[in-house]
Amino acid sequence: MRWDVLATDSEKLALAQALVPISAKRGWGATTLGSAAESAFGDAEAWRRCFPRGAIDAIWFISEASDESMAAAFESRPASRVADVISERLQQNSELKPFVFRVMVFDVLHPFQAIARMQRTAQVMRHCLAPGAKVPGTTLLNWTYTFIVFVWLCDRTRGDALTMRLNQWLMRCIGG
Repeated sequence: MRWDVLATDSEKLALAQALVPISAKRGWGATTLGSAAESAFGDAEAWRRCFPRGAIDAIWFISEASDESMAAAFESRPASRVADVISERLQQNSELKPFVFRVMVFDVLHPFQAIARMQRTAQVMRHCLAPGAKVPGTTLLNWTYTFIVFVWLCDRTRGDALTMRLNQWLMRCIGG
């Protein structure tokens, strides 16, 4: 993710950056949030000010930041294909696989938030496209992209080659 292109609350951003590597190893809980807040601000309770609902708020914020980072890549030159937007998203997050895995585990217990976040991401993907680009419906894109993320999390090929080929094929299949 390109943290440097984000125009957002600097305190939340600092905590999110500290939280990503810690939660990737420990999961989501008050101890994890406290460790990240201690690292970012020297105050283990500071996370309550930034993310009052804990992991739910933190994950939502980091997902929004990832959407913003992805969209920034297409601001001056929109994509002609959804597959290109997905490839960009996965490449930007290539170092975050352990973190994304922990988010997906969290999502099993919070499916409504997960669906809402992924639906928002699919809408942002659609906005990254050039006028006239072929695009599947938002819900179909959401579910297909989610499947691609599951494959990506397990992909150990160089450059995530398996995932990238699957992305191209699936997007052709669903009209993207």
